[in-house]
Amino acid sequence: MPEPRASAGISPLAVVTGASSGIGEAVARLLARRGMRTVLIARSAEPLRRLAKELASFAPSAAFPLDLADVDAIETAAAEIVSAHGNALVLINNAGYNDFKPFLSLSPAEHERLLDVNYVAPARLLRALLPGMLDQARAGATPHVINVSSMSSKVGPWGHAAYAAAKSALNTLTHALDTEYSPAGVRFSVAYPGLVRTPFFDRGEYPRLLDKFRRDSISPEQAARAIVGLLDHPRLDLCIPGHYRLLDVLRAFAPTWTHRTVSRKSRLDATPHETSPPAYQAPASDDRVVFTRLPARGPQTSRADRER
Repeated sequence: MPEPRASAGISPLAVVTGASSGIGEAVARLLARRGMRTVLIARSAEPLRRLAKELASFAPSAAFPLDLADVDAIETAAAEIVSAHGNALVLINNAGYNDFKPFLSLSPAEHERLLDVNYVAPARLLRALLPGMLDQARAGATPHVINVSSMSSKVGPWGHAAYAAAKSALNTLTHALDTEYSPAGVRFSVAYPGLVRTPFFDRGEYPRLLDKFRRDSISPEQAARAIVGLLDHPRLDLCIPGHYRLLDVLRAFAPTWTHRTVSRKSRLDATPHETSPPAYQAPASDDRVVFTRLPARGPQTSRADRER
């Protein structure tokens, strides 16, 4: 990966979200060992600070505690990062979470938070940092944005309605940005991890899912190696592990069968403790919306009147 020419003598900067644990933590370690400066973003301040202190033995690293659900704070945070550390050469939007509930069991606030963290936040951060990355490209470097999505964004399994929808939007955003800005020298990639051994999948209330997770998952370090490898071997889409690419083939040739198979298996993973939708409660009398029945047809007129 080319070094930025505009910052001679200064190692390139990588911004990593969700860096306090799991894939993000492993990605940050790999980038630091490459000699890249890192800015680490996550809600949990103390794990970030410990990691930044560890990574400083390889290259300068800074912890930047931030709750990405507070999307209105992202632009200010990005400006502080650029002011303190310069423009990013690499942005890895890794942060994400899911509630594992059916759609109707999510409150409107829970639904919106899932959309904010998994789509709005990375889009806002990207919007704030991309102009500086374009400056890096004009200076002769090769900036790279890697958005970490999920295999669930391709199939919509049980308990992933808001999460999968948000990650699917992130996929499409990445493809559109590649169309718009790759001619200017910025690379874009989407990584689609499957089951990874992180707290994301450690769900004691779903024993079948937990068993599957323990049996079939890969380590965060394996996922991180694949993600960081995109800097050396760029591609637009990367399934992790690679055999998940078979799902794209199945969706292309047998979309209904593929969807039904994933649906059935994911519902089984969610038993026997599936959450029931909340009971419907009628609004208070002063909050009710009154609908007026519209006539099925307009005013009736005779044929003679219509022909006048």
